[in-house]
Amino acid sequence: MKKINPLLIFNALILAFICLGLFLIYFFIQIKMSWVGFVSIIVLVLFLGFVMFSTNFGIPTSTKINSKIEEQKKSLAYTNENIIINNPILEKKTLIDWKSIECIFLLNKPPLDGEYHNFEYIIILNSEPETIKYEFQNWYNKLTLFYSSSKSKGNQLPIIKINDYSNRDFNTFKDAVNKYLLNENETSDDYFKLKFGNKVEENKIGNTKITRIKNPIKTIGFYEIFDRGTDLNDEKVIEYREQVKKQIV
Repeated sequence: MKKINPLLIFNALILAFICLGLFLIYFFIQIKMSWVGFVSIIVLVLFLGFVMFSTNFGIPTSTKINSKIEEQKKSLAYTNENIIINNPILEKKTLIDWKSIECIFLLNKPPLDGEYHNFEYIIILNSEPETIKYEFQNWYNKLTLFYSSSKSKGNQLPIIKINDYSNRDFNTFKDAVNKYLLNENETSDDYFKLKFGNKVEENKIGNTKITRIKNPIKTIGFYEIFDRGTDLNDEKVIEYREQVKKQIV
């Protein structure tokens, strides 16, 4: 028996409600009902039409909106002394001294619901980064509450995270680490070439095609980019170092 596409059923139901709404609009006009009920039905019909359109074609966006989103993402800059993270939304800059970096790890994973990145650097510091607020700020960004995201919790060391969605200069970070921290021209970046999914092989027996999983591809990776090797009594550092060891095994 051929399966019915659930989207067709959904569209039919929405269309039926829209038709009912249009009939009610006509009916209200005929009986000269108050404008409150009339407007309510019109709003409901328009909303149902938007839901139907969005479900089938997606929520419309413009190039202008996409450009604005890109402009609001964090940007990275580098000097011999610091990493500079510019955050236009919070109207601040975060300065990370290269000497304050104890460890850098890279997490590679499929994005979860509500997330948009696959790669994330985790930078652990031995001191708080410097925060420079914009000279002119919106009133809501003047509250110091908004600047506590990188502050250490309890006895934990400060942690800064850089991912490939929120930071538009994400791909420049590994080269900056090589240049300013490792003093190397190149390092292995094979972890950027990992794919999600499974390797499969197909065997044909007669007219039947059988697909088998050959070797599952690793969907989550955790890598050490830099580590001073300092004996730190920090829960997160210990946890991350253990994760790296598990990847090697």
